[in-house]
Amino acid sequence: MTAAATAAPPQYTWRTVLLSALVALVPLAVSVPFKSKAILLLGLLVTGIVTIVRHPDTRLRYRLVRAIVIVCFLRFAYAIFNIAWHRLGWGELDLPAQTLLYLGTAAIFTMALDWRLIWNLLAVVTLVLGGSCIVQHHLMGVERAYGISGGEWSAIEFTMVTLCMVLFSIIRLMQPTVALRERWLHGIAVAVGAYGAILTQSRGPMLAFLPALLVIIALHVRRTHRWRGALIFLGILIVGVAGSTTMLNHQVIHRFGEVSGEISTFSKDNTAGPVRERLAMWESATQAFVQHPLDGVGLDQFGVYNRARIARGEVSETIAKYDHPHNEYLEAAAAGGVPLLAIMLLIFVLPGIHFARRVGDDDEWTATLATAGLAIVIVYALSAMTDNVFYRAMPHSFYLYLVLGFMLATVLPVRIARHVRAAA
Repeated sequence: MTAAATAAPPQYTWRTVLLSALVALVPLAVSVPFKSKAILLLGLLVTGIVTIVRHPDTRLRYRLVRAIVIVCFLRFAYAIFNIAWHRLGWGELDLPAQTLLYLGTAAIFTMALDWRLIWNLLAVVTLVLGGSCIVQHHLMGVERAYGISGGEWSAIEFTMVTLCMVLFSIIRLMQPTVALRERWLHGIAVAVGAYGAILTQSRGPMLAFLPALLVIIALHVRRTHRWRGALIFLGILIVGVAGSTTMLNHQVIHRFGEVSGEISTFSKDNTAGPVRERLAMWESATQAFVQHPLDGVGLDQFGVYNRARIARGEVSETIAKYDHPHNEYLEAAAAGGVPLLAIMLLIFVLPGIHFARRVGDDDEWTATLATAGLAIVIVYALSAMTDNVFYRAMPHSFYLYLVLGFMLATVLPVRIARHVRAAA
C-alpha cells in the first residue's frame, strides 16, 4: 500500500469538531424527507472542491482510486446518452447526477477528522433510526414500521441503511481499545437499531445483514486473534434477535415462512403476493433485457414497458403498480442494457476489492473504515438481488457518500485529528 507521512500531527480545532460532526450527520440528513438537507450537502460539496484544489494529498488519493472515479463519470455520461437516445425527460438525470455530487463530497474524508467523534455520532444516528421504528410500532400502532424516510414504500431501504449503521457500531464494539462509555453507547445502538430493523419486517436486508455480520466478525478474529469474545458477542446477538422476533413480533417469522410457499406455487396465473410479484417482475425485466440488450428500454421506464406488456396480455395485472422490478441488477439490465449493467456491477466490485485489500491494515482506523466500507458493499450487493437499492435518494445517497468517502480515506493512511492530550 502506498504510504504518506506527515511532518506533524494535524491540528485539532473547532473546525475539526464541526466538520467531523457534519460528516457524521449526513446519513441522518439523507434519511429524512426535508429539502433543507440540500444546504448541508452543498456546503460539504463546496468544502470538498476547495479541498481538492488546495491539497495535493487529496488529488493524489483521487488518482489512486481513479478506477471508481472513471466509473462514476461513465454512469453520468451513459445516463445522458440513454435519456437522449430514448427521448426521455431530463428529470431522469437526477440520481446519476448525484453520483458526481458525492464524488465531490468524498474529498472531505481526506481531511484530518476526529474519527472517534464521528463513530460516536454515527451510533447516535443509529439510535434515531432504530428508535423511530420502535416509536411507530409500539406507540403509534403501526404494524410494519417504516422509519422516518417517507412512508411504507421506503421501509426496505430504510431497514438496509439502519442495519449498515448497526454494523458500524458492531465493528467499534468489538475493538478492544474502545472506552467503556463508548462501548455502552455502541451496544445500545446495536440493540435499538437491530430491533427497529426487525419491526420493519423487511426480509431482504435482514438476510443480507447476516453474511456481512459474519464477515466483520471473521475479520476481527483474523486481525486480533481473539475469537472467544467474538463468539460470545455473536451468541448474544443471535439470542437477542431470535428472542425479539419470537416473543415480540411473530409477524416477522410468518413473513419468512411465506417465501417457500409463494415460490412453489408461482405460475403465470398465480402472481399475487410479495414473492410471486417479484418473480413476475423479474421475468418481465429479463424479457426487456433480451429484447433490448444494448440500449435497454430507458432509465426508469421499466414500469412503462411492463404496463405495455400487461395491456397486451403478456403479464399479470398484479404487477401493474410497480415501476421497478425489485432487483437492481435486472433494473440496470432492463433500463440500460449491457453497458449500465456493467457499470452497476463495477459500483459494487471495485469498492469491494478496495476495502478487502485494506481490512488487515496495521493502522486501526484504516482497517476500521475499510471493514465498514466492505460491510456496506456486502449488504447493498446482496439486498440488490431482491430490491432496488438505488432508485430512492436515501439509500442511493448513503451508499455513494460513505463508500466513496471511505475509499478516499483509506487509499492512504487515514488522517486523524487528535487532541493534544491524546497525541502526547
